[in-house]
Amino acid sequence: MNLLNLLLKNKHNRCSRAVINKKEPAAMEKEVYWSRFANKFEELADYVVGKADLAIILDVLAEQKELKRTLELGCGNGTYSKVIAAQASELLATDFSDEMVNVSRNRLNGYANISVEKQNCFDLTYGDNMFDTVLMANLLHVIPGPENAITEAKRVLKPGGKIIVVSYTSEGMKFLHKAGMIYRYLRAWGKPSPHAQTLGLAAASEMLTEQRFEIEKSQLIGGKSKAIFITAENRE
Repeated sequence: MNLLNLLLKNKHNRCSRAVINKKEPAAMEKEVYWSRFANKFEELADYVVGKADLAIILDVLAEQKELKRTLELGCGNGTYSKVIAAQASELLATDFSDEMVNVSRNRLNGYANISVEKQNCFDLTYGDNMFDTVLMANLLHVIPGPENAITEAKRVLKPGGKIIVVSYTSEGMKFLHKAGMIYRYLRAWGKPSPHAQTLGLAAASEMLTEQRFEIEKSQLIGGKSKAIFITAENRE
């Protein structure tokens, strides 16, 4: 799927469930697409999304309280880890990219309550019911079979625990802002990842409710650039 199709989907397609080719955990290959940008990821993300809109997203995350023992899936270079750790007793930041894990370890070294590990979000090594909160920031729209990652997140989440989903989307964006993002994306990242997909509020919420999560909040956040923001409680 090219980026033009990714960002300029019509309203019906944005709100409908994406058709995704699922991969079993054993089929996961080494992450190579995003790993190329590990050392300058935040700089490029600021350029593509915009610092002002990223600040809005971080402010919304900072409002989440009493997260207790938290697992972050797809931590990237640790941009969101710093913010969420302030509200958590313990944060385990994980990523499947070796390069991202190395960058995050260096960036987050001074935070006493943060540990960084490599993990496969489809096949976590943790036991059941271990975490009070699971954060997925900009993960679900860049992986194959995001439903499988939600299933695994639910397994390690305690009953009554919270899942937080943040994911960039074209939903709610004006045409000129979409066009500008297309240009900046191609200039910064090049051809999109083969796993990239459109993900809107309705599709993401459906994935969660199918796993018996109860949606607490579901909204679009941002300014010119948009992200979905969902919090939901594990009802099992």
